[in-house]
Amino acid sequence: MQQSSDRTLRALIAGAIIMANVFFGDDSVAAQSGHQHQDGRTNRSDRASQGGKLLPADGASVKILSPTKDQIFRKDQIPLEFKLVKGKRGHHVHAYMNGELMGMFNSQTGTLTGIKPGKYILELRVVAEDHKSELEAIDQVSFIVK
Repeated sequence: MQQSSDRTLRALIAGAIIMANVFFGDDSVAAQSGHQHQDGRTNRSDRASQGGKLLPADGASVKILSPTKDQIFRKDQIPLEFKLVKGKRGHHVHAYMNGELMGMFNSQTGTLTGIKPGKYILELRVVAEDHKSELEAIDQVSFIVK
């Protein structure tokens, strides 16, 4: 019950951050680990389209600049920086940590917040404007939170 309440609260906070950024014209979205699509799914199975296949990149690419490989953090906020090339249909990136969708980013910087101690694999995927069509434009990096 508590975990469900926590997820609902995180989703509401993430939605408020996204709406505030849209209203105030800011392209960056700090992930509060609760970005959800209209149908409410937040798991990794939502990342692919057309029968589980990723769509061709069509010139899109993403490269994680920060965090760096096996970087150690001693706080629950992880600064994120990446280079995004949108190509023909890329729009933003989805951030996955250990396979769980944690947020979305429209600009090339942001912050992952509320990250508990542990070892993580961060994966960024370029996504089309529909929030469902993920492209073959992916980058990964591992890091540790102590």
